[in-house]
Amino acid sequence: MRNLVTVALNLPIYSSFDYIMPDEHMVIRPGSRVEVPFGNRKLIGIILNSKKMSYVIKEVKYKLKNISKVIDDVPILPNEIIKLCLWCADYYQFPVGQVIFSSLPPKLRKGKDINSTETNIVKNKSNSSKFNLNKEQISAFKKIKSKIGSFSPFLLEGVTGSGKTELYVKISEFITEKKGQVLIIVPEINLTPQTLNRFEKYLNCKIDSYHSSLSDQSKLKTWRECSHGNIDIVIGTRSSIFIPFKNLQLIIIDEEHDLSLKQSEKFRYHARDVALIRSKNNNIPIIMGSATPSFESLYNCSVGKYTHLALKSRYFKTKLPSVTVVDLNKDSPDEGFSSELIRSIQKELDKKKQIILYIGRRGFSHTLLCTKCGWTSKCLRCDAHMTYHLNENKLWCHHCGFQTKIDIKKPCGCSDDCEIIPLGQGTERVEAKIKKLFPNAKVMRIDSDVINNTAKLNDFIDKTKNNELDILIGTQMLVKGHDFPGVTLVGIMDIDAGLYSLDFRGLEKIAQLIVQVSGRSGRHSSEGKVLIQTRKPKHPLIIELLKNGYNSFSNKALLERKSASLPPFSYISLFRVSALNKKDSVNFLSKVKGNFLNSKNVKILGPSPAPITKKNNRYFYQLLLSSSSRKFLLQKSYEIREYIINKKKGNIRWSLDIDPLDLY
Repeated sequence: MRNLVTVALNLPIYSSFDYIMPDEHMVIRPGSRVEVPFGNRKLIGIILNSKKMSYVIKEVKYKLKNISKVIDDVPILPNEIIKLCLWCADYYQFPVGQVIFSSLPPKLRKGKDINSTETNIVKNKSNSSKFNLNKEQISAFKKIKSKIGSFSPFLLEGVTGSGKTELYVKISEFITEKKGQVLIIVPEINLTPQTLNRFEKYLNCKIDSYHSSLSDQSKLKTWRECSHGNIDIVIGTRSSIFIPFKNLQLIIIDEEHDLSLKQSEKFRYHARDVALIRSKNNNIPIIMGSATPSFESLYNCSVGKYTHLALKSRYFKTKLPSVTVVDLNKDSPDEGFSSELIRSIQKELDKKKQIILYIGRRGFSHTLLCTKCGWTSKCLRCDAHMTYHLNENKLWCHHCGFQTKIDIKKPCGCSDDCEIIPLGQGTERVEAKIKKLFPNAKVMRIDSDVINNTAKLNDFIDKTKNNELDILIGTQMLVKGHDFPGVTLVGIMDIDAGLYSLDFRGLEKIAQLIVQVSGRSGRHSSEGKVLIQTRKPKHPLIIELLKNGYNSFSNKALLERKSASLPPFSYISLFRVSALNKKDSVNFLSKVKGNFLNSKNVKILGPSPAPITKKNNRYFYQLLLSSSSRKFLLQKSYEIREYIINKKKGNIRWSLDIDPLDLY
């Protein structure tokens, strides 16, 4: 009797499908690709398992069809990755086929031959630069080394500049010398070149990167060679968690607190949490490093799930930067610049040092206002204002992406002469002002408008390290994990928006930002200085954080989370619905809530407006589920998901986010 195989397809359907093997003597192993008929189409699928036809024939509710074509003689996905994808599909409640196909390089998704790229993996020829670990690093190294070959989660908390990367290098060297492989995940593409360079400087082994900016050909080559054991270390972004390894012995998550490790659309997984599952499945250690650990990781240390390692001093023995809080109520800013900040910049320029100015928004200003008629540059598609970009003379909605050119002298149609003023500061406005204040300084703006490929990123890093720049202006892209030896002053232009966020994680995020941005200053030979501009200098967060440090702040904030039964002391999921009509969104979620309201173990909050209620002409509302039990939360989320699938009509769109980070 012929056998059946279960096939996962790249479709938004929460089930796999059975197909008949073309030959009763043929064996197709799980992880192989096949071409199968689906409706009037032929699709590529991945084999999950096989079974006897007699075992399932009575349960199949559709006509069984034959496999059209076998693509792979040898599976492209090992059982380990299939197991990981099945866990992700179950936990994050996302279609299993789409989970598996999202983990594959683009060429493999399209059915291309896995051997269609040339093999050209060159062993890194470093100068074998050496460095010595300090006492704290040696202690941490010994503890990690003793757990090689067993599942052991480590939280490595080290002050900025404490040498976390040097510790990563040493433990990676120990593993690769024993023919093991290491996966290092960083939160942003722009951190991969710097991390890659630092590893290549010290290690004589095969190191490669993996992220979305690489060509499809490069991704396929890295995927294949890594699975064959021809690459020792992979440094990549969150998608690299699904790369198959021949002998993976360690996973490192750098900047484990960073929100970029969580995918924000479609398959909403958290790379750190998936990495924990993979390390457990493979019985290997995992290191999660940060100067500002997430509250979830600190909580897991407190209950004994993680081992807490601390690096309390800077590697180059420089002092932590001094911090000055500038009260903008007293030192009134001129286009974002207090007199204290201007004086401090001039002092560092006189000493031939470098300065970083951090501002959280790109563009010139948050919005434009006409003082004559009251017009503002509001997006017609969203409940948001359009950012003015001076260099391109356009308004740009950073939510739906709509852009339009404007006549800045008369954008609103006033009968009289317009009086247009920009409201708020963005990176362009800070850049324009700094060039007026310091015309002889070499200035560069670093945001996604300017740095939009790897070549430009590498050029910026090289210019900074070669002292070809004096003042760096940028968003988080500039400050995440970068090591600039010449920077001695960091100016944080404005933190007030983050102090009063509606998100319960708002204070955690702004505290992490302050510490991370401050950590770019004075990392090597000179003591640094940090200026924080705010109109709320007496805010409890600022006082606690600056007086007693991040650890003390996080301990107090965790007590507040506990009293309010908020994560990590509870578990949450988020259903978000959108429709072309506001009432349709609200009414649909109200019906959903009405059908599941009588739940003892799960609270259902809402319907409430999403952070941006109107986006791209659709109205977004949400339901928040909360429970002290992960099991009950996942079960209730599953029940509501099935209800929505069966009941949604018309233009209703929906999404489910397990462990959401973006609530408000």
